[in-house]
Amino acid sequence: MKTQKILSVLNIMSWIIFIGSCIKAGALTFSFMMTIVNPEGAKNIYEGLNLYKLYQYNINSYKGMMAFIIFLAGYKAYLVFLVMAIFKKLNLEAPFNEGLVRLLTKISYSVLAIGFLSLIAESYAENFPREIQPNTIYDFIGSGADYLFFGVIIFIIAKVFKRGIEIQSENELTI
Repeated sequence: MKTQKILSVLNIMSWIIFIGSCIKAGALTFSFMMTIVNPEGAKNIYEGLNLYKLYQYNINSYKGMMAFIIFLAGYKAYLVFLVMAIFKKLNLEAPFNEGLVRLLTKISYSVLAIGFLSLIAESYAENFPREIQPNTIYDFIGSGADYLFFGVIIFIIAKVFKRGIEIQSENELTI
C-alpha cells in the first residue's frame, strides 16, 4: 500500500514536470520567433538567457544555437512523457512485462540521444569567440556527460528487466 502511494505521488510529480517542460519548450520557441522580428528580445529570451551578442555576431549561429536549445527542451519534455507512460504500464503484481522493457529501452535511447545532442551543442557553443559565449547557455543545453551516464544506467536497468521477464516466464512454465 505504501508503494502505491509513493507511485501516485511520483505520477503527479511527473505530470507537473511534464507541463513545466512543455511550457519551457513553448516559451523558448515563441521567444525565438519574436527575436527574429525584434532582435532586442535576444537579450532575455527565457529565464535570463541572453544571446544578443551572438545574434549581433552572426544570425545564423544564433539560429543554430536556438535550434539546439529548443530541440533539447522539446526532447526533454518527450522524455518526461515517456516516464509518465511507465505509470500506465507498471503492474506491481507482475512488474516484469514486455511493454515496460520496451519503454525503458526507449527512455534509455532518448536519454543517450539527449546526451549526445548536448555534447554537440556544447562543442558548437565553444566555437564562438570568448566575448560572445553566453554564460547561461549551459543551463539550457545541460551536461551531455551526465545524460550519457544516466542513459547507460537506464539501459542496464532495461536489460535487467528483460532478464526478469525471462525468469518470470520460466517460473510460470514450471508451475
